[in-house]
Amino acid sequence: CWQLEVEYKKRDVRFPQGWGMLNPKVPGVAMASVLRLPNVGAEPVVRWRFTPSPGGSKPDWASMLPGILQGFWSESVASTAVRRPGVGWALTFKSPTAIIRKGNLTERTVTSTWLAGETWQDSSAKQCLAVEWVRQKDELEAPEGVTDYKVLTALRRNDKGSGATGLVRIAAFLQPVDDNFFEAGGNAVAVYEYALKLSPEAEST
Repeated sequence: CWQLEVEYKKRDVRFPQGWGMLNPKVPGVAMASVLRLPNVGAEPVVRWRFTPSPGGSKPDWASMLPGILQGFWSESVASTAVRRPGVGWALTFKSPTAIIRKGNLTERTVTSTWLAGETWQDSSAKQCLAVEWVRQKDELEAPEGVTDYKVLTALRRNDKGSGATGLVRIAAFLQPVDDNFFEAGGNAVAVYEYALKLSPEAEST
């Protein structure tokens, strides 16, 4: 396997349909409501880990999801994510709640299900693009606690030396139970964008 040190820098946060569409249930408003950007506004350095796969490599979400969570939210405690057949990845972690900010941490399990996705690669330009549709469920808040968002990741290898630069953009959508769901027209109500700087680490086994 191989690892990359990834530096996140906030580039843009916008609400394309106005502030009136926002509520505490919009993905990205509450902590860890988007596991790919668990704390919008923070600018951590985290590690991405990849494992070999036919034709290339694939993200090791078992280590990346808890690593990203703890990088963005230092008060959280997570060890690993496990794969659930027919569901996706389940991340169990402990964290403060809105009621109890200090002392005992509340344990919760959040699942990420990939609804759809596509990838493109241009070897001549040394760049790639991935688009993913993700449904996230917080089992502690069931039957609520469901968020839908779209993840766009674009990366380009550096012309000189190793490493890469790029961006990750999250588009957040409302749920059918939201009062403004039909008014939103199926379009994103919040967009979060970060610049990425990737630097390789020594290979490990």
